[in-house]
Amino acid sequence: MLGPALLSQFRASWDMLRQAVDKVPDGLWHRGSREWYFSLTAYHVVETMDFYSRDTPEGMRWGGHAGFEWSEDTDVEREVLPKITKEIVISYLDDVSERLTTYLSSVVDADLRPQDGFHWFSSIFEKLVYLLRHSMHHTGELARMLREWGCERVKWV
Repeated sequence: MLGPALLSQFRASWDMLRQAVDKVPDGLWHRGSREWYFSLTAYHVVETMDFYSRDTPEGMRWGGHAGFEWSEDTDVEREVLPKITKEIVISYLDDVSERLTTYLSSVVDADLRPQDGFHWFSSIFEKLVYLLRHSMHHTGELARMLREWGCERVKWV
């Protein structure tokens, strides 16, 4: 039964992401540079979960949950970061994890074999494994920064 196994691993990843958000001091929440920001990375993890937990890539409004829209000339520090609060990230994580929990609690293995609208994956199962890897990659970045900044560490779950 793949659904419960995936759910177990996703829950652990959500717990570790939540720890990272909770443990970063407010003064470091937006710390970073033009290439990487703590707050934006945390938001990106959840937003990507939202994207890949859908049946199709159509209709996703990137930045919409926090009230901004991406464009090539978006000024991240002025237009994006102030809108990404810890509360928004946690609330968004709660919403997306609830949707994934409902799905993974009821899915049977046969439901994970076909492709959906994400045609670049061979199956829904592959898409979900990709999503789990993506989430943990970026959560690892957050955990590493907490260590480098001398903050309380994220505990392995």
